[in-house]
Amino acid sequence: METGVEMAKNAEDLRREFPYTAPSVIKQGPIFGMGYRSPWQLGNIIQAKIAKKYNLNVMLAQQSAREIERTGRSFREVVDCATISSYEANLTAPWGADGDHLRNEEELKAAIGAGCTHFTYDVTAELRKGLKEAVDKICVLYRLTNQMKPGEEFTCEASLDETEKTTELEDIVFVLEELKKQQVKVDEIAPRFPGYFEKGINYYLKEENGQKVRDTGEFERYLGEISKLAEELDFRISVHSGSDKFLIYPIISRVLKDNFRLKTAGTYYVEEMKIIARRDVRFFRKIYDFSLRQFHKDRATYELSANLENIPDISEMNGEELSSLLQSGAGNDDLRQVVHVAYGSVLTAKNEDGTFMFVDRCAEVLKENEEEFFAEMDNHIKKHVMYMIK
Repeated sequence: METGVEMAKNAEDLRREFPYTAPSVIKQGPIFGMGYRSPWQLGNIIQAKIAKKYNLNVMLAQQSAREIERTGRSFREVVDCATISSYEANLTAPWGADGDHLRNEEELKAAIGAGCTHFTYDVTAELRKGLKEAVDKICVLYRLTNQMKPGEEFTCEASLDETEKTTELEDIVFVLEELKKQQVKVDEIAPRFPGYFEKGINYYLKEENGQKVRDTGEFERYLGEISKLAEELDFRISVHSGSDKFLIYPIISRVLKDNFRLKTAGTYYVEEMKIIARRDVRFFRKIYDFSLRQFHKDRATYELSANLENIPDISEMNGEELSSLLQSGAGNDDLRQVVHVAYGSVLTAKNEDGTFMFVDRCAEVLKENEEEFFAEMDNHIKKHVMYMIK
């Protein structure tokens, strides 16, 4: 893998020579957010190839400040990786870069400096105090964005989703009216929808007697109401934690038409682990054992229902069996969530001599099985975007 310095130099040269390798402002929906967390470039290159194959409007670079903290990467590295990926895939259509879930000025400045073209203002902490405090924080971050990008176009959104209760429509109206008074215009709103958008598993409305109820009626009713509001007040609806929510994609597409953005992220890492389990089962078991030890720490800040007692003993399973357990929607959701949330610990773990514990071998296995890797990612992404393909 390239060092950060090598990647930065190569990306800078590419953006100068080939303008399409620089991120653009994306306004035409639907927009598909391809959050990619791993430090090896291959998966992001494959994402770019798939975006070209299906003619998608994509955020090829999308990373949250929280993910940056966990992986030890930087916004600059994420954008540079996307630049190189767009070149390798010959993705000449415009693509965007999202500085996601930015909570403060320091994080925003890092995302702007990296060349991001979209900014997601996370006001979760302020919402606990009140809507007015949330509005004030959005104004601060928006004005700073304007100051640091004088005369440059960008898009932004207000992230209202990381709360315990469904976002009230009147609260959205209040926020937008107050922002308008301050001459602040956000392009997207990310509400908290009815039901649960847990990491790595399908949508469910609630849990009863230990079983997840997969009813989508309440979600569809809410989506219809917020769709009317979005048309009236001129904003796009942003669906966060959108990976693997297969039950609701046809509803989103039917109700919102083109006026939405679907953000995905962490399950690309799980797709990579499927390949590694299949092709180097002993190595995968080491990753899993490490992930299990890290689980109670790594699950912090994530909404999860994983129950470790529901995970079978994998010590005698072969690679195909383990890969099947990691299959989205058809495998073991509890195992998937354990693997999913440990990405930061796995990708940064080092041996006593300072070498990476897992990263280099992961990259090696995926490169050795690149065709299989592409097929798995293609199938996974297609299940997300099949209703978005025209």
